[in-house]
Amino acid sequence: MEFQNKPLIRTLIAYYGLLQSLHLVILVRAGVILLLQGRFPFPILPPPGGWDPQVMPFMLGLGTTDLAGILLGLCFAYRALITGAFYRRQGVISLTIFITGAVVFAIGTFPSGAWAAHPIAYGSMTVLFLPTVLLYARLLRSNLTHKPT
Repeated sequence: MEFQNKPLIRTLIAYYGLLQSLHLVILVRAGVILLLQGRFPFPILPPPGGWDPQVMPFMLGLGTTDLAGILLGLCFAYRALITGAFYRRQGVISLTIFITGAVVFAIGTFPSGAWAAHPIAYGSMTVLFLPTVLLYARLLRSNLTHKPT
């Protein structure tokens, strides 16, 4: 089955590309604020007592992994939507990085009380993230291809 004939997949890929673009802007902004001002802005808003000093390497490592996944995801979305070259494997890999990062972020930040202290910020991230799980499931189950023209 050809990718071009699947409007739901195309819509989910467009959403994923837009989400990853926003993710990149927010990640760069957070990194700059963290490095220049030493405070934790959205999306890593701290719990009421602040983050423990040991959290910094965790956040930097997760941010670096996020950056790799974002760039791969943007490349996947651009190729699929703009050039018409559908690379299912690249989409699965980028979404695996994205979803794994989100799970690690949640497991690393939820117990601290950060989510309870900032429910709208963390809840918004969760809601925005959910459509990517549907795209991931669709890509894993699909046999979509793109025939070169």
